[in-house]
Amino acid sequence: MFKRRDPATAAAIAFVLSAPLAFGPNPAKADEVSDLRVNQELLQRRLDQLAQAPVPGNLFGLGGAPGPRTVQMMGGSFPRSFLVPGTDTSIRVGGEVRANAIYYITGGNPNAISTNAGQTGQLNNIPLAGAAASKGHSIFYLTGQQSKLNFETRTPTAWGEARTFIEFDWAGDPATSQRVHAISSNLSDRLRFAYGTLGGILFGQANSNFGDADASVETISFSGMVGDPGPARLPQLRYTMPLAGWGFPGALSVSAEVPETEIWAPGAGLFGAWTAPGGSTPVFGATAAGTAVIGGVTVATPASAGVATNPLKTPAPDLNAAWYIPQPWGHVDFGLMVRPMLQVKDGTFIDRSFTGFGAQFSGDVKPRWLGWDRDFITWHVTAGEGIGRGLQSGSGNSMVGLVSNMAISPSTAVSAANTIIKPVRAYGGNVGYRHYWAPNLRSNIGLGFFHQDVNTLRGAVCSGGSSAAQVAARNAGTAGCGLAKELINAAVNVIWNPIPFVDFGVEYMWGHRVTVSNAQADENVVLGRMRVQF
Repeated sequence: MFKRRDPATAAAIAFVLSAPLAFGPNPAKADEVSDLRVNQELLQRRLDQLAQAPVPGNLFGLGGAPGPRTVQMMGGSFPRSFLVPGTDTSIRVGGEVRANAIYYITGGNPNAISTNAGQTGQLNNIPLAGAAASKGHSIFYLTGQQSKLNFETRTPTAWGEARTFIEFDWAGDPATSQRVHAISSNLSDRLRFAYGTLGGILFGQANSNFGDADASVETISFSGMVGDPGPARLPQLRYTMPLAGWGFPGALSVSAEVPETEIWAPGAGLFGAWTAPGGSTPVFGATAAGTAVIGGVTVATPASAGVATNPLKTPAPDLNAAWYIPQPWGHVDFGLMVRPMLQVKDGTFIDRSFTGFGAQFSGDVKPRWLGWDRDFITWHVTAGEGIGRGLQSGSGNSMVGLVSNMAISPSTAVSAANTIIKPVRAYGGNVGYRHYWAPNLRSNIGLGFFHQDVNTLRGAVCSGGSSAAQVAARNAGTAGCGLAKELINAAVNVIWNPIPFVDFGVEYMWGHRVTVSNAQADENVVLGRMRVQF
């Protein structure tokens, strides 16, 4: 139970192993096999029900009189599930209750609510210098944010097994206007997974088909190591096909996933096509009277409050394909991502489209050296151009798909012609190793790396000038100077399971941030986790 596959991957693997002929070259034979499998499942279900049914008669009666019948819950078709009365659907309720503790020796944020020191947390926001860096020492926080509740159902059908999975946690952000811990820690709920499957079809919110959670390093920090392919948990339509009928191992899966176009531009910063609930639309054109740079051309401008406009569009879904190959010694996974339409269209002079793409190779292997048959090594290698969120590294200061010098929306064809928009190249990866010291005691060690070439537009992204404003921007990480150039993190932990569903762990994580202005900062963090799963 220690290396837990993400539910969508587990469903795909189960489909591969349980239905190798379901989509073979002979449709008639496939139908016969499918019907036979369903009939066998139904027969086994009925036998299980009879085996667990109560014995009629004098259960609680006195003096030989018949007693009341005991109504028992019937066992379901998969571990820890039960059968919904009157149906063929098995359901399981699961989740975990946890407490996370974190202590920033250096590199913390004293005014943020988070136990996330990794890729989507503080790593991307380590204070660079000055008062913020000084305040980042010696910070302690404790929360139950990542406690979870989930429900899973499985139902046999003539089309294969139908499944549903839904999971929530309480890692949503509370209202920023409140003193969150003044009276009670009122954390917000958050939808993590909500998807259904029928045979090889998956639809709903699940981990991206481009990712491979089975090759991720186990960390106590919630987001883990940089360099994982992503993104995590987004709406999609996916189809998985076993390849045994064609003489190949594993399964091929293809998906269409909710798209996103993201860009960094002067004045607006890093933003995407979809404005988050409660978020703000980027404002282009807010200027004082004087001059402004429009598409690389300096022009006279009157004072203006600007116009709230978002020039980004997503005309087509992201397309992903993965070949997952499970083996007795571990697994390997090959993934491809195509983002066919990263579009910038302001409705007047700008209308440009770009294609983002990327590839990843990941897996795990059990070396079985020195008789350690439970140890394994994991790895990810990911690279692409315009890949953006496809390479996990954070949020506000990284994962940039496009970069531009478009300070405000061009107002003439000349300024539009001088507007530069480029896709950003990025690469990264990670490696990890797990060792079992005893059956209930394990350690993980991992190292992650991320790099992106944002600063391809000199003068637009973090100017290298020597003026007081430019120097201040580099020191503060503004005007593009805070965008990530490289991110590195390393972690080592010890996790103890006194009983199989309870664990206690402690972890040390080191993080290193390098910005496009070559400013650098480090974090040193100690984390603890106490968890009961059910």
